[in-house]
Amino acid sequence: MTKILVIDDDYSIVELISDILTREGYGVESAGEAVEGMQKARALKPDLIILDYHMPGMTGAHLFESLRRNQATHLTPILFMSGEASGDEILKEIADPEGASFLAKPVHLDDFRKVVRELLASNTPQPEKP
Repeated sequence: MTKILVIDDDYSIVELISDILTREGYGVESAGEAVEGMQKARALKPDLIILDYHMPGMTGAHLFESLRRNQATHLTPILFMSGEASGDEILKEIADPEGASFLAKPVHLDDFRKVVRELLASNTPQPEKP
């Protein structure tokens, strides 16, 4: 089963996202702050991480950099979601934005589903060509 980790300090957002993703057939775990999110990411090795930008302890950009330095998550696609910072602002804080995407909150449900599918497809190993 495809595993998605949602890291956001807003419980209502986590609950909504988790419900949507579960209905789509994904396995969902969540964390309410950055340190817990990093620990769960290392243990779970998710196929996708959905990451809030503003959280207690550190910003999503700092957590992104930590996830990229970790062997278990260095290639995991990450979807930033924020209602306060723009995608350009967030991506400027990241040394290498490869594998990062952004959606503004509140997010349109169809856009959310589409981006999740695209990010998961980008993370699926392609068969070798003969």
